[in-house]
Amino acid sequence: MSINVVNIPYGNKNPYQSMMYSACMPEFRLTPSRGAPLTSFARADFHPDQGIIHLHWDDRLFPDPRTEEQTPVFDSAREGLRQFQANGGRVIWSIHNQFAHARGIETEYFRQTRRELTQIADVIHVHTSHARQHMIDEYDADPAKLRLIPHPSYLGVYEPADQTLSRPLAPRARTRFLAFGAMRGNRELERLQPVAKKLASRGYDFQLSVVGRIFRSGQRLARQMNANPHVSVVAKRVPDDEVPVIFSQAHAYLLPSTTTFTSGTAMLAQSFGLPIIGPDIDPHKQTTPEECHDLLYPTQHPRGLIRMMRNVIQLSDDELEEKRRACFEFASKRNPKCISNELKLALQELHSNC
Repeated sequence: MSINVVNIPYGNKNPYQSMMYSACMPEFRLTPSRGAPLTSFARADFHPDQGIIHLHWDDRLFPDPRTEEQTPVFDSAREGLRQFQANGGRVIWSIHNQFAHARGIETEYFRQTRRELTQIADVIHVHTSHARQHMIDEYDADPAKLRLIPHPSYLGVYEPADQTLSRPLAPRARTRFLAFGAMRGNRELERLQPVAKKLASRGYDFQLSVVGRIFRSGQRLARQMNANPHVSVVAKRVPDDEVPVIFSQAHAYLLPSTTTFTSGTAMLAQSFGLPIIGPDIDPHKQTTPEECHDLLYPTQHPRGLIRMMRNVIQLSDDELEEKRRACFEFASKRNPKCISNELKLALQELHSNC
């Protein structure tokens, strides 16, 4: 009989959760929470032999009541989780972000919620060694609770892996850069606009595509970018079947954030062979192959991003192909089933302690 692992919250727009559980069957079944409140798992008749709760995105699950007045907060959920454990259930918690995702800041409420979850969770899952150390340093997490399981690549998710790995490098009449995903403040995409303007004014032949949902705060930036003939902004969430086309047309991926904690888009880009250009911070180094670390620039270097974009423009096809192969190898080692097997081992250990 499979053990239900109730994922709270559950989202199907991003395949992350289905990837993480792709090799966990038949022992463990990913079960969507379907909006059930955490207090419902505290009832005495809940069967602990089928009971593991997997918490995600705590900043969205327990938002600050001062800004999200209509959303239940952590106070009522705390006792539900503790009673669930007293009944024999277990809790695993995945750390996705360092700060509250939408706001990019740490409120005291967020920190207090995270401190209490650190004590409650039976297992704390992190994606990088940087995140592991952060949880120890900032929240006094017990190292024995922590499990380092990397973010999986997306190889084989949007199209067959063989098709991705056999696709040739896109023609380089001009070098194409890509930034992908919702334009939130913590992604620091505003750094791209002046850099693209300078490269264009200096006669470099390139194309930058910025693809993803744009919130009201990013609309002015989108207009400024679109004014540059070397930049195109696709201001919407694209259908899954368009993802391979968008990534296969590009040559490198831009990730200018200086506060990256976990980057699924970095793994998505490398799944399609795109090397990452970004600040030289631990989360980036721990999410990219060593052969591509020379594309990471010093965080405070005022010309780091433009210099790296220029360097990639000047790479030969053979040099870019070497980095492309390194990305494919990295993505292959972190393919979803391989990473899911690591989660399965953590769940087996957790359930054996029920």
